[in-house]
Amino acid sequence: MLVQHAHRPNGATRIQELKGPSPLRLTILLLAALARIARGDETPAVPPPPDKWQYTLFDPVPDTQLRDMDTDRPNVTNTPHTIDAGHWQLETGFLDYAHYSTDSAGESVRSDEFDFGQFNLRLGILNNLEFNLAVEAYDTERDQDFSNHETSRTSGFGDTVVGGKLNLWGDDGGDEAGSTALAIQPQCKFPTAQSGIGNGRFEASVGVPFLANLPDGFHLGIQAALSQERTTANTGYVAGFPASVSVDRVVFANLDIYLEYASNLSSERHAGVPQTLDVGGTYPLTKNVVLDAGVNLGLNHASSNIEALAGISFRH
Repeated sequence: MLVQHAHRPNGATRIQELKGPSPLRLTILLLAALARIARGDETPAVPPPPDKWQYTLFDPVPDTQLRDMDTDRPNVTNTPHTIDAGHWQLETGFLDYAHYSTDSAGESVRSDEFDFGQFNLRLGILNNLEFNLAVEAYDTERDQDFSNHETSRTSGFGDTVVGGKLNLWGDDGGDEAGSTALAIQPQCKFPTAQSGIGNGRFEASVGVPFLANLPDGFHLGIQAALSQERTTANTGYVAGFPASVSVDRVVFANLDIYLEYASNLSSERHAGVPQTLDVGGTYPLTKNVVLDAGVNLGLNHASSNIEALAGISFRH
């Protein structure tokens, strides 16, 4: 039942009751609906994210309020999203193979490196803060110098990386087009690798991963970092400026494909700038298990010719 206020000639007001599907009633209903739409009443509202700031490492976020699982692998561009408080995520690379070869200016070199069992444990401390611990379980490398007819092999455990991630905004922003997220991610490498595997020196970096949700289900990831790293000859420290840009989209059956460009500019004089074009994807087996694989193609002599990697990640 709809009521309408009508005005009598003498200015007094009465209430006229309109019943039945009369043309006047239908007209009023249509006008009222258009008015609600103009005010935004008919626009579906996006529900606000749940308030999870009260949860901590020792008071976990309920499973029903967990964010969608997001990993820092296999591409170079990390996610700005953190692990929910009180939960952990183990990201493993069960195989990482890199090949490099060159045959120019009288130099003929070939290098093949296999990494088995890369582990990155991410632990949610607060709603927007996580801690991570990454180790390389076992590395083996074979170098051949055909110019001097020399071959060398090294193998052993790798270095250890300790760090974290602080999300500044967008941790629970969802997947709506136009939403963004930003984080700060410091990382410190400790020289735990066996002789011949690592450079035997401490290194550190601070990255800033950024994510923007684009129309049609595309996502744009950008990451810039500042690092303190060793020179090519391992004689001192220089500044590094790693950067990467990645675009991804779910193409079918939840398979998320990415295309990425990555580089690492160094303040070391006459040093080459590694540059790669990367392609790969992730596939969620369940809400808490994700498979991944990728191939990185070197764009210059400062990069490996090709790198192939595959892994699996678990969340609890």
